[in-house]
Amino acid sequence: MITFGLLDDRPRSREKLREIHNQLFKNTDASLEWFEWYFDTLQLDNRPSPVRVYSASEGDRLVGIWCVEPKLFSIDGRRTFVGRCFSVGIHADYRRQGLFVDLSKFAIESERARGELEYVIGFPQEGKPVIEAHLKAGWDRVQLVRMRSLVPSRPAFPVSLSSVRTVNHLREGFHDLTNWHRPSNGTQDPNVSGFLQTSTYMNSKWLLHPDHNYVCLFGVEEDPTSHVVIKQYGSVGHILDVGGSHSGVAHLLEASKTLAYRHRWDELTIWCADNEHFHDVIVDAGFTPGARYGLSVEVLAVKINATVPLQLRTVQFSMSCEEIY
Repeated sequence: MITFGLLDDRPRSREKLREIHNQLFKNTDASLEWFEWYFDTLQLDNRPSPVRVYSASEGDRLVGIWCVEPKLFSIDGRRTFVGRCFSVGIHADYRRQGLFVDLSKFAIESERARGELEYVIGFPQEGKPVIEAHLKAGWDRVQLVRMRSLVPSRPAFPVSLSSVRTVNHLREGFHDLTNWHRPSNGTQDPNVSGFLQTSTYMNSKWLLHPDHNYVCLFGVEEDPTSHVVIKQYGSVGHILDVGGSHSGVAHLLEASKTLAYRHRWDELTIWCADNEHFHDVIVDAGFTPGARYGLSVEVLAVKINATVPLQLRTVQFSMSCEEIY
C-alpha cells in the first residue's frame, strides 16, 4: 500500500532521500554533505521556512519525492513568497501507476493547508513527459525560458580576467546585494520578476557548496556588484547567474567568453527568456538559441494562495533556478 507524507530529517530518512534522488537524477551523484548544506546550512534569510520533501512510500521504502523550497520572489515589484519545486519523481519500479499525479496533488493540498506560499513554480526541461504530468495535477504554463549558447572562439577583443575580480572565498564574497536587477544608477528596477537573493544567501550558495566549485566574476571600481557565476561541467561552461547593471554584465560576459576560449570549452550556455531583463545584453554577446549541452525549460506554476494564474512581464530566471550538474 502506498502512503503519502512529509519526510522527516532523521539520518536514515536523509539516506533514503539521497538514494532515490540519485536514482532519479543520475548525473547529480549528490552526497549526504550536499543534502546537509542545502537543507540545513544554506541560509534561511530569504526563506520563510525550511525545505519540505513530500514522499510516497510503500512500507519502509521511499518510492517517490516532491521537494519544495520556499523562497522570496518579486512579481512586478511586489514581494511575496513562492515555492521552488525541484527533485520530483517516482522510482522506476513504481511508474505508470498514477503515483506522480497523486503525490503532486497531495503536496499541493498540503501546501495550501499551510497557507504560506502564493504559488509553487517549477522549471522542467522542454518536451519532457513530466510537464504533462504536472498539468494533470493542476499546474499552469507560464512561459518558456530558452537555452542559448555559443561556441568559444578567439575573441576579436579579448577581455582579460585582470579587468574583473574573481572571488572564491567569503572574505571577498557577495556584499550588499539585495537584488540582482540593478540599473546603472543603483536603484532597484520594480518591473522585473524573479527570485530575490540576498548577499548572505549567495555567499552560501556559491562559496560554501561542499562539493562544487564555481567561478564568480565581479565588476570593478564603479560597478562592484555586477557579477557572473559560471560552473564548468566537463568541457562545457554553464552561466548559472548574472546580475548588476547592463554594462557591467556585458563586460563580464565578454570576460566569460575569453575564459571559455582560453580553457578550450566546447560550449558556453546561458538561460535567456524572450522577456529576460538582460535579453539584449545576452544576444549582443553572441549567444544564440539552442545548445548541444542543455535544453530550454518551461516555467510552470500552480496556485497555492493565489486565485489567478501566474503572469510575468519581465523576468530574470537564471540557470541557478534548476542547476545543471
